[in-house]
Amino acid sequence: MKTTAPAASDARSEIAHLVRTTPPLPAWIFSWEGWDRYVRTEFNPPDLLDCAPADVEVDVDDPRVDYHRHLLMIETAFLEDCLLRARGTFGINGNRYEGLLDMVIDGPAGTGKTYLLRLIGRELQRRVEKHFSDRIPVVHITVPHDPENKLNWIWEIASFLALAPEPKSEAEARQLRRIPDLSLPVHTVMERKQTRLLLVDDIQRVSPSQLGPILHYFDYLRTRLGITTIFCGTGATDIVHAARKGCDRRDDALWTAHQRLQPGATTADLRAAVAKEQNVRSLLPVTWVDPLPYSDDQGPFLAILKGFEKNLRMRKLSKDVLTRHAQYLHDRTGGYFLYLSQLICGAAVAAILDGTEDVTLEHLQAIRIGREEILPSR
Repeated sequence: MKTTAPAASDARSEIAHLVRTTPPLPAWIFSWEGWDRYVRTEFNPPDLLDCAPADVEVDVDDPRVDYHRHLLMIETAFLEDCLLRARGTFGINGNRYEGLLDMVIDGPAGTGKTYLLRLIGRELQRRVEKHFSDRIPVVHITVPHDPENKLNWIWEIASFLALAPEPKSEAEARQLRRIPDLSLPVHTVMERKQTRLLLVDDIQRVSPSQLGPILHYFDYLRTRLGITTIFCGTGATDIVHAARKGCDRRDDALWTAHQRLQPGATTADLRAAVAKEQNVRSLLPVTWVDPLPYSDDQGPFLAILKGFEKNLRMRKLSKDVLTRHAQYLHDRTGGYFLYLSQLICGAAVAAILDGTEDVTLEHLQAIRIGREEILPSR
């Protein structure tokens, strides 16, 4: 597929809208039906006029309570830049016949890597669907429970595509079942539906030796079908690199190459040349997603808090309701988006249910999110 690239300003506008309206709770996202619903749904804050009146006690079924349980991701320059870089990579890959690049998303747990992974897939699919309505441009899987067997990885893809036969009864589900090789139907469907992106999450659950064999299958999909793979997970950079190094016998190949390039070199010279190549940590482009740093000026953490303030829907909300507690919020969460979202969401729901309609420091202090037990300083 070849399309005209939009102007940079148009691309940023589209991406900003995408981030603002992405649903926070995708429905069974590892199936095509659930993923497609996730891509097509736009999640918007409720209007106060559609909620319970101010003098009516709010219950847990109120639209605002449901909304504040999972506030939207905040639009940031970092997310926009990540999506623009991914769009650029896909734009190059989509017009190449060889040398396609996969990608890696890495960083500590709780920083928003999975959200970014899905946002990239959602953005690509929405662009494809502007021109075509009969394709499956994105497949999203997680590392299988038993990653030793290549067939289990293919089964994950087949399950997403609704090709894997489900048990017809509980009794059948309890029986030991031999996993069939679904390579051919998976290849056929992805070829006919012109799949272009494979999202692989939770790479931290696999070792390099387990990942190595399936990398050659992903290479096959890339070579035959032009499918880019994005590996996501804590430590994904080192895991993917070590797996690639092992399954491709990279060190042996480097040694042989430098022997040819430097026919008169000593063993020490060859080792030095190979060691220089081995210093490369990743052969793939890596997007690092880190905890948000804190600063007193208009840094990224304060920008995130202002985004949350904008998304809150309460009747008596104080000015700078979150930013005035910025230091406390960073101390509690360490700048991890997972904990920050849990803390703000929990406090917001509590404030609505108790009728306060404003997030106070007491509300924030009452929410348990983990990270409470801190080792004493030495």
